[in-house]
Amino acid sequence: MFTQALFALALIGAPMVPTGAIPMHVEPIALPGGPPAVRLADRPNGDIGKVEWMATERVELYGCVPDARITAMRICIRDCNGKDAAVHNTNGSITKAMRTMVLSLPPGTPFTVKVTVRDGTGKAWAVPEATYVWKG
Repeated sequence: MFTQALFALALIGAPMVPTGAIPMHVEPIALPGGPPAVRLADRPNGDIGKVEWMATERVELYGCVPDARITAMRICIRDCNGKDAAVHNTNGSITKAMRTMVLSLPPGTPFTVKVTVRDGTGKAWAVPEATYVWKG
């Protein structure tokens, strides 16, 4: 009887006794925040409709570089003749020309946002292009 009580105590009480084990460290899937990346209408890529496009004032950056800022931005499309066309500015604001260019696209047409980013020290950061599909 005493051995059964001791065995039960070992099974129940053992998990509560500190053993000095170090908790297992799990690597995160990606660095928290990571380098700067583009977000338009609060998404990194994908479909953009007219309501979202009209409500979006600027291209945003996300990532862990706190003082990163957009110093140049282009919205690029491929026209009907297969030639690239783009509208530029020197910050992340969506200009009237950019808005008009995207609004005139046929539904299903992709457009790409390309940015140049620098931090407070002037260091340039490579930021991947973000491609969106105009849904009209």
